[in-house]
Amino acid sequence: MADTSLSESKIGLLIWQTSNYWQSRLRKILKSYKLSLNEFLILESMYHLHSIKTKTHQNVISSFIGIDVSVASVTFKLLENKNYISRQIESDNRKKIVKMLIKGKNLFEDISPLIKKEEQLIFEKLKNETFNFTNSLKLLLGKKIRIQAKQ
Repeated sequence: MADTSLSESKIGLLIWQTSNYWQSRLRKILKSYKLSLNEFLILESMYHLHSIKTKTHQNVISSFIGIDVSVASVTFKLLENKNYISRQIESDNRKKIVKMLIKGKNLFEDISPLIKKEEQLIFEKLKNETFNFTNSLKLLLGKKIRIQAKQ
């Protein structure tokens, strides 16, 4: 069957549309919690990083999720104003230590299962191609890929 539109034949547009679709579905969930997608992603990263590290700096978190440092900085300030996180200056103002507060941890734990369920609904269509699809996206981004052992 022939592609009927530009968006069906250009892989870049398909990736863009998929990203917009994913963001739109997650934003619907986050809206009722008055949380942006960036705020959620930072809380998710902090939750994960705090489980393996005692001190976490802003720049480590922004790098972990791939959010621009300036965007992350604004988002950290928003989360701090909502009393979800606290920030402390260690020795350099550019390297603030970030800590998730109980209110932020509880919020993340409430939202996380909803987000996971929504992502499963979106990506379950890939079925057994999920691993290969993920590796393909990593290849495009110049990241390391994993090879799946034969079963």
